[in-house]
Order: sequence, then C-alpha cells, then structure tokens
Amino acid sequence: MKIELKKIPFNPKEFETSYEGMSLKGVFYKENHNLAKIEATLSGEVEVDCNRCATTFTRKINEDLKLIITDKIYNGFNEEYDVIEINSNIIDFDDIITSEIESIKLDFENICNDCQDLEIDWYFYQYL
Repeated sequence: MKIELKKIPFNPKEFETSYEGMSLKGVFYKENHNLAKIEATLSGEVEVDCNRCATTFTRKINEDLKLIITDKIYNGFNEEYDVIEINSNIIDFDDIITSEIESIKLDFENICNDCQDLEIDWYFYQYL
C-alpha cells in the first residue's frame, strides 16, 4: 500500500495492510504539511535465526509502532516515535513492514526454545 504524503488527512484515518505474512493495522494522520504520524500494530510470524545456535525458528510478532514520516530533514528528537525521512513524497507501507521485519531478524533476543532452556556461563560465552 502506498499513499502520497500530501493526500494524508489531518484527521486520523484507520488502515490495515499486510505484506509477507505480516499485518500492519492502525491509524495515520498528518500533523503538518510535511509531517505525518503512524500509530499501528505490527503482527504476524517471521522466520529468524537463533543468536546462539543459528537454527531457524518462527517468532510471533505483536509490536506497537509509532512513526513520524517526513519529506524533510527531521531536526527534532522524539523518544516516543521513530522517524522515517522519505524523499519521494510517497509513503510505502510495504517498505515499512520490510524494514521492521529486517530489524526483528537482527534482534539480539532471537533465541530458540532449546537455547532458552540451557544455562550458559555468559562470562565464558563471550570469549568463544
């Protein structure tokens, strides 16, 4: 799903889209002419590699996302929202989902059930 930044309404509008088995559902709205906000939940399942044993397993995802989308350089800081700067004036929700999937795949908390059950001496493990 794609939408031009200039076509986003100032009043919150509900949306739902999915891509590669992940669903993004929430609201988007324009805060000013160059800035929009997305408040949504990303849910689904994604294949990830265990950070300890490298086996692939399915991780269930249910994450709240708060995004600021802007077509200019964002000079502020916001602890509550992540910032995405776009240069094409088009918000591509599939790209947002893909980016979140890649972030999840790189997460240090990707540990399979077998490795969670093992007690590892982390002091020793860091020197392997």
